[in-house]
Amino acid sequence: MALLLLTFVALLALGLPIAFAMLGSAIVAIWYEGFPLVIFAQRVSSGVQSFPLLAIPLFILAGNLMNQSGMSERLFDFARALIGHIRGGLAHVNVVASVLMSGISGSSLADCAATTRVFVPQMERAGYSRAFGVAITASSATLAPIIPPSILLIIYGWVANVSIGDLFLAGIVPGLLIGIVLLTITGIMAKIRRFPKDAAFSGSALKRTFARSGWALLLPVVIVGGFRAGIFTATEVAAVAAFYALLVGLVIYRTLDVRGIGEALASTARDTASILLLVAAAAPFAWVLALHQAPQAMLGVISGITDHPILVLLLLNVLLLVLGTFMETLAIIIILLPILLPLLNSLDINLVHFGIVMIINLLIGQMTPPLGVLMFVSCAIARVRMGAFLKEVWPFLIGLIIALLIITLVPALTLTLPAIAR
Repeated sequence: MALLLLTFVALLALGLPIAFAMLGSAIVAIWYEGFPLVIFAQRVSSGVQSFPLLAIPLFILAGNLMNQSGMSERLFDFARALIGHIRGGLAHVNVVASVLMSGISGSSLADCAATTRVFVPQMERAGYSRAFGVAITASSATLAPIIPPSILLIIYGWVANVSIGDLFLAGIVPGLLIGIVLLTITGIMAKIRRFPKDAAFSGSALKRTFARSGWALLLPVVIVGGFRAGIFTATEVAAVAAFYALLVGLVIYRTLDVRGIGEALASTARDTASILLLVAAAAPFAWVLALHQAPQAMLGVISGITDHPILVLLLLNVLLLVLGTFMETLAIIIILLPILLPLLNSLDINLVHFGIVMIINLLIGQMTPPLGVLMFVSCAIARVRMGAFLKEVWPFLIGLIIALLIITLVPALTLTLPAIAR
């Protein structure tokens, strides 16, 4: 196991992508153990032979089709008509639009890129600093993998062998809570900094934008409702979402053309390939860890500190926050979760609750150096220096950590809706 981990770190230090670092270190460890290398190939192929993983490209395709057909802009316009008139209106709209978008794409990077391109220039023209616009955009993009549908929750459910439907429902209240926390912080900053107001409230504008965005707003209802009613499985509901986005873009909005469909398919292929390569690479890596009883070692270390479930969750929060700052989110889930499962089961920690807690931790890490992908994506698109971003983002980071603690300490926030649905 030491050889596996040392080789993994060395390959990362050489600049290899994390998927190739896992593949290389697994090959070295399996060869050193004297196992035939055909085991490596078998583990790689078995890593992606799972029916629920088919939902990933379909949900990505649904989000890409919606972006190509202009549904994102319709949702932004509706959010602006709804709350743009209050002080700091565009900043509030940024958060509300992310809440609405999160029910469509399931990807924090996709939402971050879309809202950065649309909102940051508008906010700068309205008098906000560009760095503040980037900070609030990156912060609100963390909502996407929490509010269903969510690619990260699908991966977590697959690894932990828990109901993806329960995970989808469990993310709704925590996601809304985080949205409320971000809106509260935005409101406080708006008063302190005297942020501008947007156009005056107009009932006719609200009705018009609601009518224009109605079909996009209906998609989350179709996803969650169809899933919980037992009409669709997780994979089938992803296919329905993709078909729905295609139908609305082609027939109803008539803003989707052949070129747009081609771009959506190409983007989906790229994103799916990167995700599934990581999933496949993690399979032999995790197999070697399990072979050398890494889960039992982790159980022994943490049990030696405390066996109180709440204290264990708080310790894991610290661990996940640290790991999230310099490791890719999917990689952490795939590598670390199998090691933690025996510990979680031994302490009767609900895996659905822990799933939401884990995802929130890792998303906070996406906003911080050295490898915060949300920070890099938003700063690169808006051309903002990292130092300026960090000066503006810290109030939102504090708010996210407070929300994380509340969600960790109050499991009912995540478990009530799945319990009612049963």
